[in-house]
Amino acid sequence: MSSTQRSSPVQTLLALVSGEKSALIRALVLASLSVLMELIPYGILWLAASLVQPGMAVGHQLLQLAGWLALALVLKYLLLSLAGYFSHLAAFRVLYQVRLRIARALSRLPLMQLAPYSSGSLRKIIINDVERLESFIAHHTVDLISALISPLTAAIFLFWIDWKMALAALITVPLALLAQKIFSRGMAERVRRYHQATEQLNSAIVEFVRGIPVMKAFRQSSTSFRLLNDSLKQYHALVEQFTRRAVPSWSVFVVLLNANIFILLPLGIWRIGQGTLTLTDLVLVLMLGSGLLKPLLRVTFLSSLMREVLAGMARIQPFLTEQPPSAAVVMSPGNPLRAENISFGYEQRQVIGQLSLQLQPGGFYALVGPSGAGKSTLAWLLAGLLPPDSGEIYLGETPLSQLDDASRAAQFALVSQDVFLFKGTLADNLRIGNPHASPEQIAQALAIAQAGDFVNALPQGIDTPLHERGLRLSGGERQRIAIARALLADTPILILDEATAFADALTEAAFYRQLRQARPETCVLTIAHRLFAVQQADCLLLMENGQLVASGSHSQLLADNPLYQRLWHSQYQLQHWHIRSQECSDVDA
Repeated sequence: MSSTQRSSPVQTLLALVSGEKSALIRALVLASLSVLMELIPYGILWLAASLVQPGMAVGHQLLQLAGWLALALVLKYLLLSLAGYFSHLAAFRVLYQVRLRIARALSRLPLMQLAPYSSGSLRKIIINDVERLESFIAHHTVDLISALISPLTAAIFLFWIDWKMALAALITVPLALLAQKIFSRGMAERVRRYHQATEQLNSAIVEFVRGIPVMKAFRQSSTSFRLLNDSLKQYHALVEQFTRRAVPSWSVFVVLLNANIFILLPLGIWRIGQGTLTLTDLVLVLMLGSGLLKPLLRVTFLSSLMREVLAGMARIQPFLTEQPPSAAVVMSPGNPLRAENISFGYEQRQVIGQLSLQLQPGGFYALVGPSGAGKSTLAWLLAGLLPPDSGEIYLGETPLSQLDDASRAAQFALVSQDVFLFKGTLADNLRIGNPHASPEQIAQALAIAQAGDFVNALPQGIDTPLHERGLRLSGGERQRIAIARALLADTPILILDEATAFADALTEAAFYRQLRQARPETCVLTIAHRLFAVQQADCLLLMENGQLVASGSHSQLLADNPLYQRLWHSQYQLQHWHIRSQECSDVDA
């Protein structure tokens, strides 16, 4: 576990901004100087009021003071602009680094570690939480310094003028803080529930948008989408409850912070009558005192914002784990893939239990069995995309856990049933695994994947633009493109996790036949529900309830294993009923 994981959100935040310490220090120093410039006009007004006496010609002196006043205002805004420049510079650098580290983590972390995150929660982390962090560094650090230094320097000035009036200006502070403490009890829990409801609502909206085609197909209204409807009701109830508790407490706090004018004015008039305070001093006290506590409103706002920032940091933390880079492992060709007593489970349910197997280089293996047997999980374990709970998987004599991402990707290509195609051209998607693939290599991969004909029929061939997820292609076409993409990577081991599920039986059989002819040296492990297409495999691996219960050729299993016999005969009857005998012979070939 890294130090980032063991750190608190505050420590993590400090670690993130430590690299931009010099820019932030410049921003804070400049912001502090701008606050001091803000107090100079009050001093100049006090001097001007002191100079004005009946019968005295002070026009020249007042003009000089006006010049100094203008200079102070210009310096204030200049310093504040420079402070904003440095704070934004630091913020955008931190934002870039955080998003880059999150992107690296998303590409590195095992899928099971990402499984608890919905698309809505990941969106909130990557966009909302990171942008909130950027906003805090860029804007609110400068605001916080201003909000703290401004009342402090103003209070010092007030105590210098008249300490009794300064105390009168501060008398409402403890009352305001007490009122806020009373009204804000349980606020942390309500804020937590609010963010949880927001996350659920984000996820529901994403699912709703994805489900629009299905809803239109069945003429369903938005109210029939129960997940979104329930999330909206929960969100509305929490916001209503939050508002009912937060608005009164905030209103009382604001009123009390601004109520000192009702103390300063009558007290000042009384003291003028007593001869202990001049009218000039009272005017300055009223100007400073009435605005003395307003910056504390920003401090209160920033404290609640800080809670949100730290909550966001807690969500970001798992993606900031720095792992030492693994040394690249150079693998010699022709290594067997071996699993020794591996087990794996989802939460409390064991999916793979103490399983061992070995795949030889150039072998054609088919993983078969009833649904829920653990075939897909085993495929992802063997590809190194999921870590086993116990046991070890070896490529040659090297454990997969010791391979870095580049070394693992050079050995394994996995194609799943759920294909993702990126927005871009078809050629861009095909070259993901091999950016330097030649047109001849692409044509060969498409031909093996049984995709050459339909790609050539596209308006622009392999340069045809695709939308995100390749929605303009059929399921079978997307799978064939994904297979061609994996073939272009030219890895020693190819794992197909129901990658031909959308293909018809004839296309599937032709694919396996051409694959073995064109890539005899590639070790192929395929998961297929249709046994007809893989009956010519070198070895069938039969799974049931997370265990490897039998292995052997099609003829061996058909003769000796009752489970395989049931699977074969049930599929044979369906195949025979749907397809003419001549086509069955083509499939069996």
